[in-house]
Amino acid sequence: PLVNAGAIAAVSMIDAKNADQRWQTIVDGYSDFAGEKLELLDDVYVSEAETNFRNRAIAHLLYNYGRLYSEPLEATDVYTKQCSLGVSAKQLAMMGATLANWGTNPKTGKQVMRKEYVDELLAIMMMAGFYDEVGIWAYDAGLPAKTGVGGGIVAVVPGQMAIVGFSPRVNEAGNSIRSMQAIQYISEKLNLSLFKSNKH
Repeated sequence: PLVNAGAIAAVSMIDAKNADQRWQTIVDGYSDFAGEKLELLDDVYVSEAETNFRNRAIAHLLYNYGRLYSEPLEATDVYTKQCSLGVSAKQLAMMGATLANWGTNPKTGKQVMRKEYVDELLAIMMMAGFYDEVGIWAYDAGLPAKTGVGGGIVAVVPGQMAIVGFSPRVNEAGNSIRSMQAIQYISEKLNLSLFKSNKH
């Protein structure tokens, strides 16, 4: 679900009667993670919607193979809106902290994700959250993380905290250069990698 095809398929699996209900479910869920209401960036959405031909093609291929569970253009449009939701670094940190806190938002106290699913999500983040650099990220930082082409990265230290970096310049893989360096530095200095001994 952390690459386009999987994310579009995941959007299509939301139990909803129409596109508006599907979109509202996503906005409400993300807002619960952030601990405050998130807003759609209309200019980003309009720009993305005008040029998302590749994602439309992916959706139709998924539908053709029986792996899309709503109308293809509806799933693509809602996915495009999802990608255009405005999230600040502070809000992203709270979303990560909610995962670190096993699905309970530390700010609101609301259980926004069932505890037994958090470890599965963190495993997916570790294996697929960094595009083509997921292996080197696990090696260098050792933390489940999700990166976005906007320059944001959220890394989760299970049971402890989240670390967020935001810097728009991205490398060829689509990962923020400075955010990666900052989070790797913090992970190393605080000995946070899940793969290293804590006995120093």
